[in-house]
Amino acid sequence: AFAVLFVLIQHWLTDRTWLLSVPFGMIGVTLFFVLSGFLISKILLQSKMNAELNNTGVMHILKQFYIRRTLRIFPVYYVTLIILFIFNIENIREIFGWFVFYASNIYFYLIHDWAGVLSHLWTLAVEEQFYIIWPVLMLFTPRKHLLKVIMIMILIGPVSRSVMFYFSDKSEMTTDLISILMPTCLDCFGLGALLAYMRIYSDKNFNFKNIYAYIFLLFNILILIISGFFEENIYKMFIYRFSVSVISLYLISEAGIGFTGSLKKIFENRLLLYIGKISYGIYLFHAFIPPLYKYFNLPHFTNIYVQFIIQATILTLISSISWIIIEKPVISLKKKFRYN
Repeated sequence: AFAVLFVLIQHWLTDRTWLLSVPFGMIGVTLFFVLSGFLISKILLQSKMNAELNNTGVMHILKQFYIRRTLRIFPVYYVTLIILFIFNIENIREIFGWFVFYASNIYFYLIHDWAGVLSHLWTLAVEEQFYIIWPVLMLFTPRKHLLKVIMIMILIGPVSRSVMFYFSDKSEMTTDLISILMPTCLDCFGLGALLAYMRIYSDKNFNFKNIYAYIFLLFNILILIISGFFEENIYKMFIYRFSVSVISLYLISEAGIGFTGSLKKIFENRLLLYIGKISYGIYLFHAFIPPLYKYFNLPHFTNIYVQFIIQATILTLISSISWIIIEKPVISLKKKFRYN
């Protein structure tokens, strides 16, 4: 829920004067990637361990994974693409294949530009590209080498960002576009996978509550604060997203074993849980709400926060309809494709 809320703040509150330099969008997307890495890896590793105990193969798990992911992601995404194609939004007909095959991030990088209200779809492209390679690595890598694979993946993210930045023109646009390629996002997914590995093979309630973990967490918070005062450079490209990923990992770790006290009331309230449930639709549709709002000549409020609340309400309504009509019925089919 918080991941998608951060994205809304970034894209809708563009005139905010407070915390203007805080990259809410990047933070939200990074949190989303870390969470995806954790959830997907946990499912795969748990299923793999069960298969090993039952002396069964992993090909069945791989097949079921792709079927279940298809049921969750494809229907509402392709319905949205068809609507965009019919109305030729942002001239999508000319570049339709890039979106159909989840390669929009590569397209944006190649043309060195964005595509208006279609731009946010790059994150879904990165997710799908990750889903192609990661299940194969997780399921077919021997357990004794799994941790090495995860650590290598974590390292690939910041190293690839730094190398590409070093050989680039170092402009703001180039910096942004480097960060939307799948290899440059791998530290986010990898840290999530690391937590899943520890939960499966070490302790199901594993968390980072020790003095070294707290020191590392505080170090990364400090890095974020300090780097906010500097322009983009190779050091910032290496560490910034990694530090956000580490902080995201801590929050996900805590959420996985349950919050207590005031944090429990904040993170486990019914509204946030519901937003989390329909968050895929919220993210998918959010970029279309402001232009639709303007197209239908709905009342515009000078107070950006009032405007934000009204648009968020409309978005929640549309996402709820999508959940009820498209997503939930299709997701119910997943029970026919169990891992074990």
